[in-house]
Amino acid sequence: MVDRFVVTMDCQEAVSVLVRTLEARGMQVYRSFDLRSALASLPDCDCPHHGTAQCTCHYAVLLVYGDTPPPALVIAHGRDGRTWFTLSEANSPPAALREAVSEVLVNILHGVPAVSG
Repeated sequence: MVDRFVVTMDCQEAVSVLVRTLEARGMQVYRSFDLRSALASLPDCDCPHHGTAQCTCHYAVLLVYGDTPPPALVIAHGRDGRTWFTLSEANSPPAALREAVSEVLVNILHGVPAVSG
């Protein structure tokens, strides 16, 4: 099963809100891949979505750890002020962890305030 969430928010901001909120709930989040960091050394990376000389899309892979392994896998893909989150069950995270991550993503989707501060 794969859950998908679309948020009308810049990807960097959406990922930051997600990470802060999950960490406030006692989870550990590791960014295992970040397209912006990977493209930093490539001055000419054509964007397939915009046809621009420098890709402005964002893609990040997050590993979210709860009390027990394995982690939940969250993929964020953003462009044009929207972010698509995918919560994959490929690695079979514990049900409680999956539910907590899904709840946070639903709250972000509906504009429920995240952690203050």
